[in-house]
Amino acid sequence: MGRILLFCWLLVLPITLVQAQTDTSASTTTNLEIQVVEEESAAKRLFSRMWSKLRGYVGRSEQSTMAGGRTLIAGVRGAETTTSGLQPYWKGDRSEDPDYIKEVDTFLDAMELADAGKFEQATGALNAFSDSYPDSSLDPNVQFALGLVYGQLGKNAEGVAALESFAKRYPEHPLVSDAEELIQVLQLTN
Repeated sequence: MGRILLFCWLLVLPITLVQAQTDTSASTTTNLEIQVVEEESAAKRLFSRMWSKLRGYVGRSEQSTMAGGRTLIAGVRGAETTTSGLQPYWKGDRSEDPDYIKEVDTFLDAMELADAGKFEQATGALNAFSDSYPDSSLDPNVQFALGLVYGQLGKNAEGVAALESFAKRYPEHPLVSDAEELIQVLQLTN
């Protein structure tokens, strides 16, 4: 009877050990999958936060670029009289300039492509914008957006290059610190 129990125990022990190792490796795999998902969601949150900042800045930037980035000065045309209404005007106002309106609309169209998740098309639109409007006051925003789009496409080297170019060409821009943060993230995930 003792021999039979010993024999059964020797048969069951290896099966139990193999099953325990399988359970351990399965739980390790599960932990790794969870970690990867968490890292991906952190990167997505970072990109989402950067897009929001760029959108917010573009809204304010668009108003200031309407005047060419200069301080606006109000004045009144004509002589002051009580019989005619006074009409204010803005010196340097480009809001009625059809070329400038087209430039801003072209940029906003590229941003809409990126907002819709069409990053390949957004890349083409942003590069086309840079080619069409090389001296645009919106160029800093275009360069920052290119870095974001490349990063979201997984083209980290191109994203880093665009963001480094942005930071070098526009060191006083309010998004430079964000560009530096993105550069670090893109270099780590390369």
